[in-house]
Amino acid sequence: MARLLALAAAMVVALGEPRPTLRGPVDVSARRAAVGRPLAQPPPSPVPAPVRDLNGVSYYTDAHHAVAGPVLKQQNEQAVAPLRAFVAHVTALADDWMVSRPARPAYAAQAVEALAVWARSGALLGAANRQGEYEREWTLAGLALAYLRVRGAPGLDQRTRADIEAWLARLAEAVRPNYDRADRMSAANNHACWAGLAVAAAGAAAQNRTLFDWGLARARIGIAQIRPDGFLPLELERRARALHYHLFALAPLVLTAELAAANGVDLYEEGNGAIRRLADRVIAGLADPAPFAAAAGAAQETNRPPRGADLAWAEPYFARYHDRRLAPLLAAARPLRDDRLGGDLTAAFGAPDLR
Repeated sequence: MARLLALAAAMVVALGEPRPTLRGPVDVSARRAAVGRPLAQPPPSPVPAPVRDLNGVSYYTDAHHAVAGPVLKQQNEQAVAPLRAFVAHVTALADDWMVSRPARPAYAAQAVEALAVWARSGALLGAANRQGEYEREWTLAGLALAYLRVRGAPGLDQRTRADIEAWLARLAEAVRPNYDRADRMSAANNHACWAGLAVAAAGAAAQNRTLFDWGLARARIGIAQIRPDGFLPLELERRARALHYHLFALAPLVLTAELAAANGVDLYEEGNGAIRRLADRVIAGLADPAPFAAAAGAAQETNRPPRGADLAWAEPYFARYHDRRLAPLLAAARPLRDDRLGGDLTAAFGAPDLR
């Protein structure tokens, strides 16, 4: 018997303990209990046609990437409209699954069916220019976070889930090469933060620890950029758009930190609380952008008061830290959504009591 026990123990050591399932950042059951409401069964909805090639239009016309050409901006919006329509379609279904009480699995089923159509067509895996590569990482972030909300719904076909998860992993592998190159500024600026969120979320969706860990490593590159005063030096180079791009970097860092926290990793405390320093600097800047103007050398162009994607990150941040400066901003702007962050952040994280 002793020999058998020793052999069993040796096998456990050799094989290693099974690693826990990677979780999404949102507890769907808890949110349904907190904010759920009655919803009818979803009507049939057509799936937007899959997009394979990603050919966006770069629209900044100055050396600091701060001045957008109106015609170029419109051309890019037209080029990526089908892509964004699909992300909005999937995240809306995932949101409705999360808030339906009693639960309506048909919403999750429709989201999964839509994702399967794109997965089986090899969508987003074709040719891509630089702007298209950015669109791919933003799209992957939104789709992977939405899938993490619906994957546990009852009645889903396991083969379909496997197809989706394999596709999300392939997209993550397509994102990685541009950020393994140190010669590109985007390997360290806000794009690294978005790539980190996209790949970490895809890793969690596909139960791929290599992708998950790579995504957290990209987030740590962003965290390492945050100065003691809370500024991001590479985003200060955006001159008049410095505050905007600090917001744009903070959003994926907060969601990656929430994803990490759901899996036992505290990114908020890394770098001596660097994400919280960045958030403090940004929240103060929303009230008074003068320090950003001084640090960046230009008056700031940003939406005041903030709305939509500029503030959606604040829902999980407020739920965790209850920064009272955010309360009036959230109250005035709810519901807050950003499809790149998975959809409705008020429904997913919003604290009912903003005091």
